[in-house]
Parts: sequence; structure tokens; C-alpha cells
Amino acid sequence: MLSNNRRAAARRRAWGRGPIILRFEPLEGRQLLAANALPDLVGAAMDTSAHTLDWGDQFHATGAIKNQGAGAQTGQIPMAIYASTTPVLGPGSVLLGTTNIPGDLGPGAVTNFDQLVSLPPTAIPGFSGQPIYITLRIDPQNSIPESNDNNNFAVGQGFDTTKVTIAQRVPSSLIGTSLGVYPDQTGWGKPVTVTAQVRNNSAGDAPATRAQVILTPTTVNPGNGSDMTVGYLDVPAIPAYQTVNVVGTITLPAAPVTPLAGNTQFYLTVLQDADFVTNPLYPHVPTQGLGYDVTKIGITGGATAAELAQLPKADLAASGVVAPSQPIAWGQNFQVTTTVQNLGRADAGQFHVKFVLTGANGSLDHAIYLGDATIDGLKAGYNQQIIQTLNLPNRLPSGLTLNSVGIGKIAVLIDQDYAVDEALKSNNLSLSNPVTLRVLGTDGRSTVPTSPTGTSLGQPQTAGTLTKPLTKAQARIQARAQARAQARAQARAEGKLHRRPVPQNNSLADKIEHKLKVFPSKVKNFVKDLFD
Repeated sequence: MLSNNRRAAARRRAWGRGPIILRFEPLEGRQLLAANALPDLVGAAMDTSAHTLDWGDQFHATGAIKNQGAGAQTGQIPMAIYASTTPVLGPGSVLLGTTNIPGDLGPGAVTNFDQLVSLPPTAIPGFSGQPIYITLRIDPQNSIPESNDNNNFAVGQGFDTTKVTIAQRVPSSLIGTSLGVYPDQTGWGKPVTVTAQVRNNSAGDAPATRAQVILTPTTVNPGNGSDMTVGYLDVPAIPAYQTVNVVGTITLPAAPVTPLAGNTQFYLTVLQDADFVTNPLYPHVPTQGLGYDVTKIGITGGATAAELAQLPKADLAASGVVAPSQPIAWGQNFQVTTTVQNLGRADAGQFHVKFVLTGANGSLDHAIYLGDATIDGLKAGYNQQIIQTLNLPNRLPSGLTLNSVGIGKIAVLIDQDYAVDEALKSNNLSLSNPVTLRVLGTDGRSTVPTSPTGTSLGQPQTAGTLTKPLTKAQARIQARAQARAQARAQARAEGKLHRRPVPQNNSLADKIEHKLKVFPSKVKNFVKDLFD
């Protein structure tokens, strides 16, 4: 059969079977598989409470997180805050803190956060003076199913990133420049008016502080353990190199404490920064002299030393100062536990307990103030446990240096103000176990950061030379002259290369190696040995 006939027969057989019908299942009767809608969390706002900070400063990181996905998010939202030298997180980014914020966000819903964090006490890796970036990362462990995890960080400034400028804070220095008291002859229990002039003798602004007013018998110098605090003066904030006058009324105690009894002539001293806001060095002592931060006053009346000796007295004592056994980093918070006992026969009124950091020998000279606790009172025969949270400062005062690893102790000082008349004062001090102090060291530094030295009055900084700005015509003339001079200098430098380039400084051995390729390599070594 011819091929045409075969094809025709095949077509007839195929059509004889009838048309081919495709059957489709109706959609109404099927259960379609549809994907569940997922949330998509993204930073909607990011800012800091301050835009100029120093290393170790605390600040609030605030902002908002939005669910821009089609599905709802359930549960809390974990987040982390970093500091970095680049807007995008990288290997040099330093974690500042983590937290969980309220979630359960429906599509389009927003939740806000306000987290208190601190910069590291030392510079972060890669820092060279430029601004740094505070960056938010949502769900760092990717524990929340999302439609898009790539926008959990690095969206952009204002959304999950903000810029902060680092500026080293210049310290202030408060000194007394004048002091008077009226009347200068009075009696116990009577008011006196104290007039003081305070100067900020440094280039840094000083915040509002308190000045401590103490009495000391003229038989000893102030600061030798016989100082009785009689009141405080409120000192306003003082800008750099400025002076303020402070006047306050102080009511003297009804009777002196035992170390002051029997004396009628006293030094009245005003110690600046009683709360160690601007100067953390302990103890504070008068530095200017009589008429500046010290004056004399006569006080009569009151019980004699013999009469006071007959009265029952409290006896406050510290014991069991327990400090952390693990190393403490500069700028870190830590807890200290101690117990204050009243071993005397009389109840003690309100008093203060100070915590200071000493060296390994426990000396209180040039110690660092850490904190203060107020005890409302302590009955005779009772004790009071104190659990105090302290902060190791992130930088040392100017002039005080310490290696990256040091040993110190925490000293507990009870009632250094002589608010309580005690039978014994020598047991008001107790020391902790040795404490290892370490630098946090995000940048590998080996010493504790130190505050810059404040410039004192009488040593002003050079302001520089003032020059009159150029006019536009003068600027164009100067620019053309500089361009011509640069062209002449370049022409002189390139004069030797005008006709023929300088030959390359190849060694003789290299030339022979290039020319004598058919020779063994020993020829090259021979030439090197000969001419080298």
C-alpha cells in the first residue's frame, strides 16, 4: 500500500474511535491548599535620648517596630541593640543590650520600645573619631516565622539606625574662692548664715551640686577624723570658668559630739561636691585655705566632754563585707553585701554608709567613691544587712592611672559625718575580700580610660590666629597662582622623562637570566655569588 493510502487509513481508524474528551474536576468540590499569611516585622523608628555621648555614658534607645506583613504576630518580640562604626552590622559591632518587648501585632500594628543601655567604657573596634551608629536588630535568633527576615536590620537611618557623635567630656573643678560666716560668735543650737563663693576652675561645665559644711576643732586640721557635718549648701550649675555666690542658713546641732566637746573655737569648712558628682576621688578636703574654703567660728555652750561621757552611746560597726569573687570590668555594675551592727547601749538615729574603692593595701588616701546608703536608724543590739548595687566608673579621674588588671578592695565607711555620737569610732571601717578589676577592652586597650585634664584658670587655651576671609576675586587669583605653581613643579619633576624613560634598575643577575635561557640555572646562581 502506498504511503499516502496508509496515512489516510490511519486517519480513518483514529476518527473512528470518536473524539477524545478531557475531564476536569470542578473547583467547588475540591479542598484547595492555601499558604498561611505570615507577619513581617521591621523597624519603623529609631532614636537616642542624646546624640552626643562619651564612652561609658548611659542613654535611652527609643523607637518603634511595625508588622507590615499580611499575618499576625504572636508573643513577645526579642530585639538587640548594637553600636557600630558602620550603618550595617558587621564583625566589629558591639552588643549593648537585649530585651523582649510586647508583641501580638496584627497586620499594620506598631509597638514602641524604650531601652536604657550604655556605651562600652572604651572605644569600639574600628573607631577613629567619626560618628558611630546605634542599630536595632529585630528577632536576632530568627525565632519568629516571617515572610521576610532580610529587613530585620539595616533598613536605614531613622528606621532602625541612628547616628551618635562621640565627644570626650572635659571635667569640671569646683573650688572655694571666698567664705564667711555670720555671726562668727554663737552658741550650739543657733542658726548661722554661711556665704560662699564657688568657682568652676576648669574647661568643663559643672552640674548642680551640694557643698558640705563641717566643723573641726582648731586643735586639729580639717580632714583628720574629727569633722562634724552640720549642713549643706545647694550650689547651682556653673559653666566653665564662671563663679557663683551661694548663701545658706545652717542651724547648729543642739550639742556637740564627743570629739568636739570642750572646744569653743572651730574651723568651719565648706567642701565642694559633697555627693562626688564631679570629683569621684575620696576623701574631699579643703584645698584653698583660710578665707577661701575655711573660716573660723566661736561656739559656746553645750555639754562638756565629762558630761557626755556619762551618757549611753551607740556603737556602730561594720562586718562581713562580701564583694564579687569574679573579675569586675570598669563601667560594670556589681553588688556588695555587708552588715551594720549597733553594739552600743543607745539607739542610733539616721546615718549614712559610704562605699569606696581602695587599692590592695586598703588605704583610704586617693580612694574612689562608689555609692552611698541611708540607714533610717538602728536600735541598740540590732543589726542591719545592706545589699548595695554599685557601679565601677568607666574612667579614672585625671592623674590617676591603673593597669588593665588590678587588685582592689571595697571599703565600707559608717557615719563619716558624725551624725551619731558613738562610744567608739575605730570600728566604723571594714574592708572586703580582694577584687580583681579588669578593662572591658573592646578595642584592646591595656589601661583604664582616664578623664582629660581640665584647664585651670590662669592657663587659658590658645584661641588661634584670626584671618580675614578672601573675596571671590582674590580667591580666583590665588587658585590660578596655585595651579600655575603646581604645573611648573610637575614639569620640573617630569623633565628627565621627556625624551627617554629612566631605565629599570634591574640587577646583573636578572639580565643574564633573561639573556642566557639556554644555559642551566647554575649560571644565574654563579653570577649572583660573583656580584652580590
